[in-house]
Amino acid sequence: MIREAEARDAATIEKLYRELLPNHADTEVLAERIEEIRRHEHSFLFVYEVQEQVVGTVHLHICLDALAGNRPFGLVERVIMSSEVQGKGYGTELMEHVEEVCLQMNASKILLASGATRQGAHQFYQKLGYDGESSKAFKKYL
Repeated sequence: MIREAEARDAATIEKLYRELLPNHADTEVLAERIEEIRRHEHSFLFVYEVQEQVVGTVHLHICLDALAGNRPFGLVERVIMSSEVQGKGYGTELMEHVEEVCLQMNASKILLASGATRQGAHQFYQKLGYDGESSKAFKKYL
């Protein structure tokens, strides 16, 4: 089952983020921040639940765009399925849900970045129709 994250999911989401980014020292997921995201009309923190346990998450931002008339674009961050359930199709369902939300909001495209060494993730995204060759993502941490 896919649903929006709730404050009670904070510890589990933090655990998933630590699995995704094991060397990221500042990982801290706050319950109050999750609730703030829930109230934000253009930001969605989705979780995937199996037998009432959160096993994956994705953060979707709907970004206003000056280029495409009144069409926004989707920005996807921190896609993670627990290593225990990878390969079962849950990640595909989660990303299909993201795409459906973007379509409902009339988004023109979906952008996502993936760690440069995460070859398995890159293959997963390509299988879903994402083009990893047309753009290059850059980050600057502050």
